[in-house]
Amino acid sequence: MIKLPDGVVRGEIPIDVRYRRNLRGLLSRINGLYTAIVERFGEEGLQLIRDVSTEYGRDIGLRVKERQGAMDIYQAGLFLVKVFDNMRSEGEVTEWNENRVAIAVPACPYPFTNPAICRAHTTMEETLVKTLNPALDYRIEKSIPDGDDVCLHVLCQR
Repeated sequence: MIKLPDGVVRGEIPIDVRYRRNLRGLLSRINGLYTAIVERFGEEGLQLIRDVSTEYGRDIGLRVKERQGAMDIYQAGLFLVKVFDNMRSEGEVTEWNENRVAIAVPACPYPFTNPAICRAHTTMEETLVKTLNPALDYRIEKSIPDGDDVCLHVLCQR
């Protein structure tokens, strides 16, 4: 925290409110940066977003796999829920069985409106899941940027 001079008082914002506001601002800023990259560099910009997102997903997956070993669909599903919770996403698991885990998210936390940017960004989750267990696939079956009412994130057995 920044130390204020004697006599200067600032009201405290509860940590959960401060965290939510700051995260929302950072995620909007990421969306703005992605949009600027794509506007300036086109397909090369999208590929840059894919490359960075892929590397990030692989790094997370390798660290988690080193600590916990390979994950089955249930463990990978729980980890993906944790990722979404860390982004303060709302939503619900709509399917949960040995072949398929589906997570419906009614609002994009970033908030993406460009479907190509959304797909480039979510290579992170795809790579993360494949790193945790190469026998699993990750896909987005519905997407708000594509005009759907929710984003439907799906893990399934190959």
